[in-house]
Amino acid sequence: MEYKAGRPLDPAFLRTRTKKTAFTAALVLCVCAGTASGCSNAPAPVKTAGAPRPTANPTTGPAFAPTSAAQVNLPVADPAASATPTDAPNTPTQPEAPQGPRLTSQGYITFIYRRPKVDALFIGYVRHGQSVAIKSTQTVPGVGCSGGFYAIEPHGYVCNDRTVTLQPNERFVAAARATDPVSGPFPYKYALSNGSPMYNRIPTKDEQTRFERTYGPVGKWIPLHKSVAAHGDLATFDPIAAVDPVPSVFLDKRPADPDKMGLIRQTIPLGSMLSYTKVFEAEGRTWLLSVDQTLVPADRMRPFKPSSFHGTKLGGDTNLPIAWMRKTAKPKYKKTEGGQVESAGAEWGVRTFVGLTGQKVTVDGKVYLETVETAGQNGKYYIAEADATVAEAKDKLPFGLDMTRTWIHVSISKGTLVAYRGLTPEYATLMSPGKGGIPQKGRDNVDNATTPTGTYNITFKDRAATMSPETGENRSFWIQDVPWTQYFNPPFALHAAFWHERFGEPTSAGCVNVAPIDAEWLFEWSEPKVPAGWQGATGAGATSVNGPVTAVVVQR
Repeated sequence: MEYKAGRPLDPAFLRTRTKKTAFTAALVLCVCAGTASGCSNAPAPVKTAGAPRPTANPTTGPAFAPTSAAQVNLPVADPAASATPTDAPNTPTQPEAPQGPRLTSQGYITFIYRRPKVDALFIGYVRHGQSVAIKSTQTVPGVGCSGGFYAIEPHGYVCNDRTVTLQPNERFVAAARATDPVSGPFPYKYALSNGSPMYNRIPTKDEQTRFERTYGPVGKWIPLHKSVAAHGDLATFDPIAAVDPVPSVFLDKRPADPDKMGLIRQTIPLGSMLSYTKVFEAEGRTWLLSVDQTLVPADRMRPFKPSSFHGTKLGGDTNLPIAWMRKTAKPKYKKTEGGQVESAGAEWGVRTFVGLTGQKVTVDGKVYLETVETAGQNGKYYIAEADATVAEAKDKLPFGLDMTRTWIHVSISKGTLVAYRGLTPEYATLMSPGKGGIPQKGRDNVDNATTPTGTYNITFKDRAATMSPETGENRSFWIQDVPWTQYFNPPFALHAAFWHERFGEPTSAGCVNVAPIDAEWLFEWSEPKVPAGWQGATGAGATSVNGPVTAVVVQR
C-alpha cells in the first residue's frame, strides 16, 4: 500500500485566531512518509479542512507532566550511549514549576483560557495525566462553566468540569506517572513497528498466541514499503531489554485506564512508530509500556538509535561564517610553499562544521575558503568552495522585525538554520526542508512537499505531537509523540525527527526537520515559553497573553 502524508499537527488556532472547534476536529500532519524519513518524501499529502488537535492520536494518553529525571533514558543496547553527548549545547534554563496546589487533567484535553470564559479562544492546553499549578483552590465565577474557573499559573483559567480534579485517585496517578516523559531531547523512548496489537492489559500466553497469528512469526522482520523505507534509518535490530518492574497498575491484570474495555485497544501498523516509557517482563515476554497506557510486545518492535547530531551555540570562539559538510565528508586542503593548494590527506566528517576567516584563494580556477583550523606550520586548512555549505550572519533584519525580536532563519537551498536575537546569531545547525525543493509559484506546497517561503510567526508550541495523515484509531500509519513541535505556517512546523540523520538534505513533506537535540534547544529558546505543566501554548494568531513570539523566516 502507499502511505499518504499530511503535515504535523496543526493545533489549530492558526491563520488568524485559535478556534477550539477546529482544534478538536481535524488532523493535518507532516507525516513522514517517503524515501527520506521525517516529515519526509511522501506521496501526495492529505489535506484536511480546519485545524487539528494538539495531539492527533486519541490513544496518546498521559503526556508531559511536571516531573524531572537525572538522565535521558534512550532505547539503545549500550547504556553508555543513552546520555546526551557531552558536547551538546546546554538547553536554555527554564523556570521551575510553581509550588502549591495542582489541578490534574483527567480528560483527553483540558483547555486553558485567557479569561474565565469558555469560548473559541484559548491560550494553551493540559494533556491527560498532566497537572498544572493553580493560584487558589477556590474557583471564580465566569461564563460557560457552571462549576466556575480555577486561576492557574502563571496565567489563564481552566473550567472546573469533569475533565479536571484536585484529587486524582491513586490508580490514575500511578498510571500517569508510569508514562511520564523524562527531561532532555528524547522525552520518550521510540521504536519502529513490525505490526503488532496494542493490549489494554497483560495478555496470557494463550491470548498472545491467539491474537497474534495474523502478524506473522516473531523475528521475521517485514521490509518497509519503499515509500517509507527510510523510516528505518536509525532503527536497529537490537533486542530491547527488560529493565523495569511491572507497573503497579498492571499487577491486577486489568487495564491501566478503567475506561478502556477489551483486551486489544488497536493495532500499531507496520512502519508506524511507538513512544514508550517502561520495559518489563510478564507472561514469558518483554513488554513496552506505550505512552497511551497500552502494552506492546518488544519482540515486534525495533528500537531507534538516538541521533547524536546537533548544531552549535554561537558566540565566544564560534561565530559565523561557518561551513557545513552536507551529505558526505569533505577533504581538507593546505597551501604549498609555492602558493598552490593540495590535499592535506584529511577530511571533515559529514554533518560537521568549521569556522571561516572570510579569506579565499583561487588556484587554477577553483576557489578555496580559508578556515580557522590550523594546518601545522603551513598556515590554515582550506575547504573547496564547492564543498562548503556556508552559513553567514545577516546584516539586515527581515521586514517587519526589530532588534527586540527573536527569529529563526531557514535556508531551503543550503539546508541550514540560524537562530537570531535581533542581528546577533545565537545558534546554527543543519535542517531538512521539504523534499520537493524550492517552492514554485502557483504550485501547492502540500501537494509538492515543499517548505513555504516567507516570514511567519510561531503560532503554537507542543511538547510532543502525534502525527498521522488520518484521524481516529485504527489508522494505517502514525508517529507517536514527535517532540518539540513548533508551528509557524500551519500545517507546516519545525520539529524533531528522531528517525533519520539526513539533516542538511531535502527530506521532509514540507516541514522543517531538525535533530532532537537541536529541536529541544530551539523549543526552549523560542517564544512564547511553554509554562511548566502545560503541554502546549499558543503564539501569534490567537492572543498576546503568552508574551512575544519568535518569527520564522524561510528563504530560498
